[in-house]
Amino acid sequence: MEPIEIEGKTVDEAIEKAVELLNVPKEQLQIEVISNGTQSFFGLIGSKKARIKVKVIQDPVEKKKEKARNYLEEILRLAKIDASVKAEVVDKKVFLTINGDGSGLLIGKRGQTLDAFQYLVNKMVNREPKDRIPVIVDTENYRSRREAKLVSIANRLGERAQREKISVTTGPLNPQERRVIYLALQDRPDLIARSKGEGKLKRVIIAPRKRN
Repeated sequence: MEPIEIEGKTVDEAIEKAVELLNVPKEQLQIEVISNGTQSFFGLIGSKKARIKVKVIQDPVEKKKEKARNYLEEILRLAKIDASVKAEVVDKKVFLTINGDGSGLLIGKRGQTLDAFQYLVNKMVNREPKDRIPVIVDTENYRSRREAKLVSIANRLGERAQREKISVTTGPLNPQERRVIYLALQDRPDLIARSKGEGKLKRVIIAPRKRN
């Protein structure tokens, strides 16, 4: 937002007015004192009000949230996809939800189109690694449904590996999907999971842990 000027009998009063007007804590305001104001004899003729210039200091995460939403909306516009984007911050992560027709087209085969959107937005928003904030792109609750399916696959394969005393393998998975498999099996000391393959897509091998 652009800075605004506010007056008060004193600087403190002007700041209080700014806090009330902008509905933010004082700590989130950038304050520049233009005039401290003056009081005439007995506070009557000749007094001048204090004036300050204030601007809301935007939270870095909120700032990236708006950038991410704008980038994704532009990508969708260029792709001629009629959809809106909802943005929110949860646990210092930016979640972008695409709402519109043709969710199957937006998701793509095994989420590849959605992953491509997510990759592009992350690249554009997180150009500096030191202040990186993850951006998750979703539609039709696909991410949650996919995660639930992966957890089910991990448990099913884990049970088979333990029951038949063999190694079993998942299909090709991206890093985020492999992480879901590992987390699903982290409380299974009787099993061991490791990745196999090259490139971004790798398989996860699940095998019984050998006893000493």
